[in-house]
Amino acid sequence: MQVGKVSMSQQVKEFNGFRLSIHEDCIYLAEKLRYEDKREILDASGFAPYGGLLKSFVNSEVCFTIIDKDDVPVGMFGVSKDGGIWLLASDEIFRIRFSFLRESRKVVDFLNNKYPKLWNYVDCRNELHIRWLKWCGFKFLRKIKYGVSQKPFYEFIRICV
Repeated sequence: MQVGKVSMSQQVKEFNGFRLSIHEDCIYLAEKLRYEDKREILDASGFAPYGGLLKSFVNSEVCFTIIDKDDVPVGMFGVSKDGGIWLLASDEIFRIRFSFLRESRKVVDFLNNKYPKLWNYVDCRNELHIRWLKWCGFKFLRKIKYGVSQKPFYEFIRICV
């Protein structure tokens, strides 16, 4: 995949703690996901953790795995071709939270240049995701009943200007 003159694989090397995702990351992370992330997958889609991760991975045009210093996956996030951004992580993300936060802003800025509109829905109870979205400059549009369970979710967006 080309992004301007730089391929995605070349670009991702500039981000510490991230690499392009592979299917095995979905398998590894499925049962390790945070409780809040498992609940969000279930309430939004009705899928079990592996199904939610796999669907997100397959539907993403760009998908990153968040790794620790030993290259062990602690989370994944990606973007669909229409700019739908998502993040799912294990509790291990807390061990690398400072480096993740520092680098994730750079990655989101990079993605927002490729996708002028990044958007999605987040479970209102998923405080970690909400804090991450605010940290990365997303705006919250409205609270709605969303997904198969019709639970309260926030619609969010980040527009590149």
